[in-house]
Amino acid sequence: MKKSKHIGRSVFLLIATIAISSANAENSDSNLATLYLAKACAGCHGVDGRTPTTPYYPIIAGQNEAYIYNQLRDFKDGSRSNSMSTVMTGIMSAVSEQEIRFISAWLSKQ
Repeated sequence: MKKSKHIGRSVFLLIATIAISSANAENSDSNLATLYLAKACAGCHGVDGRTPTTPYYPIIAGQNEAYIYNQLRDFKDGSRSNSMSTVMTGIMSAVSEQEIRFISAWLSKQ
């Protein structure tokens, strides 16, 4: 019985360690930058979020994380309306809640 308990704890610790490692890997800067690029953000806002492709697109890097998150959520749910809302709403339809959090956090640190 003792050996069985010990094995159970060992398996639990192994799984917990793998889960934590995966979460940390997901949140690495290079992975978050890749996510930003994969979601087509760079096409308008530049690869760093600081060099928009036209003056009509805002610089989004370095903004407050909560502000970025709220703006992206508002585009996603359609409650934000401006000249770019059709484009942004379309793009945001392919971005998950967790991805919005990751992108917001990454951009705020740029």
